Amino acid sequence: MLNKQLALLYAISLSSYIGTRANNYYFSSSKGDDSRNSSQAQSPSTPWKTIARLNSFFSNLKAGDSVLFDRGEIFYGAINVKKSGTAALPIVLSCYGRGNAPVISAFAALSAWAPLGGGIYESACPSCTLTDKVLIINGNLQALGRYPNSSYLDYQSHNDNHSISDKNLPDSPNWTRADIVIKKNHWIIDRSNIVSQTAGVLNYASGTSSTPTDHYGYFIENDPRTLDQFGEWYFDSSRKKIRVFFGDKIPRSHLVKSSAENILVNLNGQNFIHFDNLSFEGANISTFRIINSKNITVQNCSINISGTDAIDASGSPYLKIENCLIDHSLNDAINLDIGCIFATIRNNMIRNTGLFPGMGESGTGSYQAVSVFGDNSIVEFNEIDSTGYNPIYFGGNSTTVKNNRIAYFCSVKDDGAGIYIGDWRVTTRKKITGNIVFNGIGAPAGTRSGDSRPQVEGIYIDDNSSDVNIQSNSISGCPDAGIKIHNAHEVDIEGNASFNNGIQLLVAEDTFSSHSPVKNILCYRNILFCKSAGQMCLNIISTADDLNSFVRMDGNFYIRPADNHEVIQLVSKIWSASSLTRNLSLSQWQEMYEQDQHSKQTSLNPSLSSNFLLANDFLINLFKPLSPVSLPER
Repeated sequence: MLNKQLALLYAISLSSYIGTRANNYYFSSSKGDDSRNSSQAQSPSTPWKTIARLNSFFSNLKAGDSVLFDRGEIFYGAINVKKSGTAALPIVLSCYGRGNAPVISAFAALSAWAPLGGGIYESACPSCTLTDKVLIINGNLQALGRYPNSSYLDYQSHNDNHSISDKNLPDSPNWTRADIVIKKNHWIIDRSNIVSQTAGVLNYASGTSSTPTDHYGYFIENDPRTLDQFGEWYFDSSRKKIRVFFGDKIPRSHLVKSSAENILVNLNGQNFIHFDNLSFEGANISTFRIINSKNITVQNCSINISGTDAIDASGSPYLKIENCLIDHSLNDAINLDIGCIFATIRNNMIRNTGLFPGMGESGTGSYQAVSVFGDNSIVEFNEIDSTGYNPIYFGGNSTTVKNNRIAYFCSVKDDGAGIYIGDWRVTTRKKITGNIVFNGIGAPAGTRSGDSRPQVEGIYIDDNSSDVNIQSNSISGCPDAGIKIHNAHEVDIEGNASFNNGIQLLVAEDTFSSHSPVKNILCYRNILFCKSAGQMCLNIISTADDLNSFVRMDGNFYIRPADNHEVIQLVSKIWSASSLTRNLSLSQWQEMYEQDQHSKQTSLNPSLSSNFLLANDFLINLFKPLSPVSLPER
């Protein structure tokens, strides 16, 4: 009797295991057949063919199942995730076979080009979305046509946020129904539709709430009359046709593709989904849109050419993006909102983000590589190259940005930084550690003639921010400041090397955020290294005469060329008739303000100062005999 009971329990257990075991489902665009049943699709010799078949079956997947695409093949269409995995058994979308990673593509080829004259050709695009943003020729991303081609026109005045006036704009052509791209300040480029044009006045739909700044710049796009350079294009959404300027080139000798999918991967309310070793290309808006989903992993993937963001997520905790290549995002590469807590962005290569003015999103928070605002997130070991605005903009309690390599940024918009914090809510325990930031560019085009040097910082702690630790970073080649503290408080700056920036450390309080005074800035054991005579090691600015209350400094190393011993500039009562500027040597700073009592100042010869790595090694040796200086308790 006991043996029969054990046999029955074993049979029930075995049946339960068989009913829940994970399956692999195979897809091949060359060998697949969507008419096969689900049992056949579990063999790589009898796969399914299309993403449409996957979408129709997705709700039947079980926790632990895998969807595998054949390497070296292209699959067209968007993936709609409709089922969740579990922590122990995630649903996996990956690959099988040999060769390059399989490609999930949003592209559709254009052909049958009709000549319209003047080097412009037109092709029907029935699969294009209503606001097509993406077109490639021979694999290269192309910009919309614009007038003028590479510079900005100047507007002399504006009326609220409804019109701008340009006395030099001729009446013909009339740009009504085209789009206007307005540089409203250093950090906002807005795109709106032109409602009417009369006598140099361009009336436009307001778009964002930001108002223009007189004598800044604008240009026109999204109009066929702007097409005059190879590759420039215009999409007629009402007729679903694309026009491209080929000049004297023959269209059929070029491979032209446009986007046929707004979102390539949709997740809304699904959990524990892993994407591994896949390539994605050509989304008209976002490659991944992740909403209210938790424990989503994107790893070992490449994401190329996204019309807005490569990965756009909201309300989705425990998101992981690791070991990915993200290239050519027209707006942001990774955009995670406040609900994306415990996010991990690690070991990715992110490049060519937001490099086309007018093709990113309007307002703030655009043209950026990584935006992260959820608590307890980490951004580490990423390489970020060529970004139109901020490579990393972050917030969130207990969020850390560390060991990233960041270069060539703020080329389209500026008044930004390689790493930027500007708190719109109170957050604490933020860390910026061990990053290498270099070669900020600046975007003076379209700003008022005579503006000061490009407003580009290496690390920038902006209005209302507090409780930030900046430690062991190396910053060089930024036009304004290596490290800038602006209307912020409770900031620790320790063990950083700031080299060959316009100012190595800038601490400024002004009237832009009167409710966020500068205070409790602790600055210890940093290298502030000026390569040229026009640079300054330390600059402190205040609207009052309270400079000494801003900072507590000690154990720092000040280096300037031998021609000038003044390393510190103090500016009090800025923007007033009684404003006073003092340029001080370290010894004067120590005597007058009792700061930097254990700090050192030296001069280096030009050959040593021309090489940051050599100079840094030299300075490390100089530090060794110094008695250690630690950050004090507040």
